[in-house]
Amino acid sequence: MAKTCPSCGYSPIGSFTDNCPLCAEPVHSSCGGRRSCGPDETGGLSPAARRAIGGGFLLMFVLAVCYGLGMWGGNRTDRNIERQMAEVRAQIEADRKMRTLSISATQLLQEFQADPTAADRKYRHKYLEIDGVIERNGTDREDDAPFLVLHAGDDAAKLRIECFFDTSDDDEEAQLKRLKKGDRVIVRGEYGGQVSNVQVRDCTLAK
Repeated sequence: MAKTCPSCGYSPIGSFTDNCPLCAEPVHSSCGGRRSCGPDETGGLSPAARRAIGGGFLLMFVLAVCYGLGMWGGNRTDRNIERQMAEVRAQIEADRKMRTLSISATQLLQEFQADPTAADRKYRHKYLEIDGVIERNGTDREDDAPFLVLHAGDDAAKLRIECFFDTSDDDEEAQLKRLKKGDRVIVRGEYGGQVSNVQVRDCTLAK
């Protein structure tokens, strides 16, 4: 007697092999119903169902791992960026210290009055720390940046030092506004050449 597919109850007709109308698998006397599309005689899930469930769990596992790696990788990337930025800042500061020259406004102006070309060549690419007296302070009309004009203590001298400040530091900007003519200050900044006066840019006040 031919055996039936336990999932769908289908049995072959006659002595030839037929196909299960549900799973399309051949059903014959040796089938035993094991190759079926539904639950087997023990009430378990079919291979197709098991594969689907297993695939779902695998997908969830892969997504969880990728998410975790993404989070850890993101943290590592942030730490690397912070470390690299700190290294760049340290390198800039080290380079600046190597280029820094401390000088009085008197000496600087005397050198430019004596030989402007030689003085310009000497201080090009230098970071200056200038001790001078304020003649006036104000704000540039073009970019609203604060500035100080220093002299060597001689009001009659024609040459001055113009110091232009960055506006990103609100505390320093407020401090600059409180300064007045005759105050003595130390200004740090990058030598910017000579136009009519000696110019120093990206300045800060010494603390």
